[in-house]
Amino acid sequence: MGHYELPSGAAAYFINLDRVPERAEFMEGQFADTGLRGAQRFSAVDGQQPGALDDNCYVPGTGTRWGLTQSEIACFESHRAVWRVAVDQNLSKVAIFEDDVEMSAQAGAAIAALLADDAGFDLIKLDYSPRSMRFGPLESIADVPVRPMLEMAPSSAAYILTQAACRKLLSWSEQYSDHLDDFISLPRPDWRMCQCFPAVGVQMMWSKQQEQTAEPVKVSERSQDQKTNSGLDKGPLGFRIRRELQAARRKLYWRAGGQDRLLAQGGFAGFIPCAEDLNVKLVT
Repeated sequence: MGHYELPSGAAAYFINLDRVPERAEFMEGQFADTGLRGAQRFSAVDGQQPGALDDNCYVPGTGTRWGLTQSEIACFESHRAVWRVAVDQNLSKVAIFEDDVEMSAQAGAAIAALLADDAGFDLIKLDYSPRSMRFGPLESIADVPVRPMLEMAPSSAAYILTQAACRKLLSWSEQYSDHLDDFISLPRPDWRMCQCFPAVGVQMMWSKQQEQTAEPVKVSERSQDQKTNSGLDKGPLGFRIRRELQAARRKLYWRAGGQDRLLAQGGFAGFIPCAEDLNVKLVT
């Protein structure tokens, strides 16, 4: 294993609640194992703390969903705070991680290369997603194989953003009601997003190594407190019908020849492959 320094003007952060030091220790171990030097802990917004969510940007019905739980808002605001730091510190790129990401031995080299590259991307997702998805033809950024993302992904545990991308996300999220996963991977005209292919990270909840990991790392700590994960409002009937119609339209497109055309052009449909040293539980 080599050692990989963060490029000048770039940064890497893992988001961690102050009251869960076991997860910080886990991530420090992951970065050490990949050889990536310089990753920093970023204190997460804690939805259990009084006043922590005052002045947040969540507005019901302004996104693809209506309601979010307190823990989902806290998660979004934590990532949003990192985007703000990247802009305020004039970082060229930033790698952002949750605090439960198992990383491949290949991750250090891939992350360092992507952070140093000037290719015209907004977001590169590094981790596995627990759902069959569709991607564009294989290409390369900084000699790292990637595929363009064509759909929202159910994971935002590890990704790289440019400074321009951070500015876009901050502007778009001045009002939001999306899960963070959906928000950053929503297809938009001015948003070039790619998936590292194969993925070089996976959240522990999807890893076969879960049972060999400390208890606080196995399951999302944010989901443990019912007070911050209850009372979800799905919105008025009109909003829910409109959302279902949009989802049905997307499915119809792929079933009516869209997927066949994608595959004929070199695209991909299925579960994201992972680096050989990652053992993932497939969800069907």
